[in-house]
Amino acid sequence: MTDGFADSYLDEDYKMLCQKLINKMSRKRQVPFLSGRLDIWAAAVVYALGQINFLFGRSFEPYVSATDLCDFFGTSQSTTSQKAKKIRDMFKIRHFNEEFSTERVQNENPFNDFVMVNGLIVPISTFMKMLENREVKLRKELELEDEDLETEEK
Repeated sequence: MTDGFADSYLDEDYKMLCQKLINKMSRKRQVPFLSGRLDIWAAAVVYALGQINFLFGRSFEPYVSATDLCDFFGTSQSTTSQKAKKIRDMFKIRHFNEEFSTERVQNENPFNDFVMVNGLIVPISTFMKMLENREVKLRKELELEDEDLETEEK
């Protein structure tokens, strides 16, 4: 069902992510979609992925409204969004999740330009400058040690 929706409205990236999420759900001890309507679970999978990948934002491609998604599956938006929340909570899926973000969202992730250093979030450019400064300092120390060794040898 999710493949059909992805073929009609989305792209291969979403199609693959839907399959990946369904496979992950099927490995749970209590497989969620074994109870309830499959069409609701299928819609909820797409809805959950759509929420974290800005599918419902008109400025993003691909774009699909939540109403169109629910109409395709013949589900109510309320029920679908509740199931989607269960899925997101089940796997702790949030925006910019590395495992379930589309390639485009991963590339445009604003956190890509930051690293954590000793518990502090630092821009990568600052971290690189810190590394360069340490490298320069270390080289100077090594040069001084080399000069000391040369002096001792003489």
